[in-house]
Amino acid sequence: MPDSEFITSKGEHVRSKTEWIIAERLYKAGVPYFYEVIVPIGEDRILSPDFYILNKRTGKVFIWEHLGKMDDENYRIKNLKKIDDYAKIGFVLGKNLIVTFESGDKQISTKTVERIIQELFL
Repeated sequence: MPDSEFITSKGEHVRSKTEWIIAERLYKAGVPYFYEVIVPIGEDRILSPDFYILNKRTGKVFIWEHLGKMDDENYRIKNLKKIDDYAKIGFVLGKNLIVTFESGDKQISTKTVERIIQELFL
């Protein structure tokens, strides 16, 4: 990950302000996570989810993808395929895959981020 202006309390360089908000909220809530960890999905293919999260209550792993450029058609198509790829390895929306979305004119609120963390991890 190249240097970015968004640096978390853990010292990670994240790609966007919203990823910084998610990382900070997870960290402050004591929720263990890794940023852009490598997840193999076959012999020759990998994914790097934004957040790979351990639910301390259940011991289950969650992936959280934040899709921040949904008004970009190529980005949208690439990331919708990624959601299908996650399902192939057992990360399913509504179960253990969290996906949040933004576009140029619609940003996610910090209250929504906090609500997700509260409901799923605390």
